[in-house]
Amino acid sequence: MTKVTDYDFFGYDYANYWENRRYENESEKILLTKIFGNKNGNWFLDIGGSYGRLSSTYYKKYTNPIILDYSFQTLVKNRDTLKTKYPNVQLIAANAYKLPFKDDTFDGALMVRVLHHIEKPSTYFEELHRVMNKNSFYIQEFANKVHLVSAFKALIRFNLKFFSKEPYQQPTKGNFEGTKSGEEAIFFNYHPKHIKDLLTENGFTIIKKHGCSYIRSAFLKKVVGEELMILKERILQSLLSWSNIPPSIVYESMVKKNLKENIRHTSHLEDILACPQCKGTLSITNNEAKCKKCSKLFVKESDIWDFRIK
Repeated sequence: MTKVTDYDFFGYDYANYWENRRYENESEKILLTKIFGNKNGNWFLDIGGSYGRLSSTYYKKYTNPIILDYSFQTLVKNRDTLKTKYPNVQLIAANAYKLPFKDDTFDGALMVRVLHHIEKPSTYFEELHRVMNKNSFYIQEFANKVHLVSAFKALIRFNLKFFSKEPYQQPTKGNFEGTKSGEEAIFFNYHPKHIKDLLTENGFTIIKKHGCSYIRSAFLKKVVGEELMILKERILQSLLSWSNIPPSIVYESMVKKNLKENIRHTSHLEDILACPQCKGTLSITNNEAKCKKCSKLFVKESDIWDFRIK
């Protein structure tokens, strides 16, 4: 069984993580707003979108956006705020390894600050490719294993093995994100070449590489101030996108498929849903969905479909 980070099990509120991280938050929004500049489409999937932190960057670009997260509690807690601010957004609780959607559905998708919790990215990319439409657009952010500070530390220790493409299991060091104190979290840093290779192997064509949060530092926040850091961030994103300097890397990519046409013209959520277990057709009545193939039953609570399976 593939491990899944379950914030609900430990009562972890991800919104608390961002309370004192304005620089990091703005850095990501600056980059994504630029990337989404001329993008548009029908169905869009924000995987691990949590409380909708990045919704403003894509909401006006896609007709039917979906925030998908494994934390049902987070979706329920933020439902009213999200639906007020972004009326067309749909909220779904599901496992990123087992997406509850029909093949060839989405024109765009995004994953930010989640891949470090993905133990088997190739399995995830394979599943994601299944639900992406032809000529669709995907943005993948990930924690960069070989960023400037880590690379410098490895060099002074003569640890040349650190620069291999193998994922790096980041030590918890007191940051038990989504776990109880003393438990080891799933937290991987990835080499850019490794993620590029996995995306390519699973049918994604890399368009461009970007960097983000170039000067992430608690010391600089105190000395320089976040406003000046954000200003410098804009410049660094333009000048150093080719490098592995920043702790966060973002790949723009496209999916090419041999489909005769883009087939998901519908605006009804029920039309694109499928059993996450066997991909069978669902029989949907009111607040229940039963798979016609494997008979698995799913329910909708608080106007949120719960398709979580492990």
